[in-house]
Amino acid sequence: MSEIIQNIMDTVDKKGIQSNCKKILKKCSMKSAKDTGLITELAIWLYVYDYKREAVSVCDLFKNESFDGNYTLWDNIDHAWCLKARILREQGDLNESKQIIEFVNQYRKPELYKNGVDWFLNTLDINIQSNLEENCKAGAKSWRLLKLELAIAYREAGKYPV
Repeated sequence: MSEIIQNIMDTVDKKGIQSNCKKILKKCSMKSAKDTGLITELAIWLYVYDYKREAVSVCDLFKNESFDGNYTLWDNIDHAWCLKARILREQGDLNESKQIIEFVNQYRKPELYKNGVDWFLNTLDINIQSNLEENCKAGAKSWRLLKLELAIAYREAGKYPV
């Protein structure tokens, strides 16, 4: 893992990417929701800056992880898999994209989706706006990145009512 992250750090000169790489290289456990969140966030940043090959390689860091019932941890992994599925779909690899989504959906609970719709459609925007009003651009950027991450995860896996 550290070789992939170090290579990205050496080749991609973007602040958000550099910051996440440093944190991951310092300490990273696949059993930590914070650490898996950093990995997923790094993949999202790479996607935003059009480093799709690198984003897929970061998503692949989760290839040996399995669901253990901890959704707090699994959501980060789920979102990374959905990002990889999106990139593959955009590149025309529909079969592998579909396989990833079938894998992801076996651990999802569509009957609970309605509980998150208001949060996704309203609360995230309120948080972004609040941060902007308080001149907290970094906070607003973080909320926007999270909204993109969730939009990708919801869109790719389907069945989400937004």
